[in-house]
Parts: sequence; C-alpha cells; structure tokens
Amino acid sequence: MVAGDIAAKLELPATNLSFHLKALTQAGLATATQEGRYQRYRANIPLMSDLIAYLTDECCSGHPEKCAPLRKSAASTEAVPAFAASGRKGR
Repeated sequence: MVAGDIAAKLELPATNLSFHLKALTQAGLATATQEGRYQRYRANIPLMSDLIAYLTDECCSGHPEKCAPLRKSAASTEAVPAFAASGRKGR
C-alpha cells in the first residue's frame, strides 16, 4: 500500500503521514526498505509490544489493569501487512 492510499484511509495529508513514518523509523518502531522508487515500511512488533508494556506499567496511574485490553490486543497481533510508501501524493 502506498503512502497516498494509507493517508487517504487514515484521513491524513500525505506530508503528515511521511513525517510520522519517518519518526517511527527513527525511533526503531518501523523499518524502511527501498524498493525502486518506493519504501516498504514494516512495523517492529516486538519493540511496539515492549513500549506498550512500559506505558501500561508506568503510565496507567499504578493500575495496569486499566490498560490490559490494549496490551492484550497488541500482544495478539500475529502479522502486520507491510506497505509501500512513496513521496508522491495519491500514488
């Protein structure tokens, strides 16, 4: 899926999406692989799960059970489809 399609589904301007994908990649929460003129992004599920666990433990006002449904949902993710992103809007 290209950035323009992702942006449309998320109702985000393509420039905002590119900014967020770059931030996720720099944080190690996603990886980008160049494929021709496109970049294929993949989520780093183990790191995302660790981040959710940390936020659940540290940021739920000392009551991690409040965040348990989110943590369980993240842990049960088996596969996340990769998507291709281009710098061209609507592509």
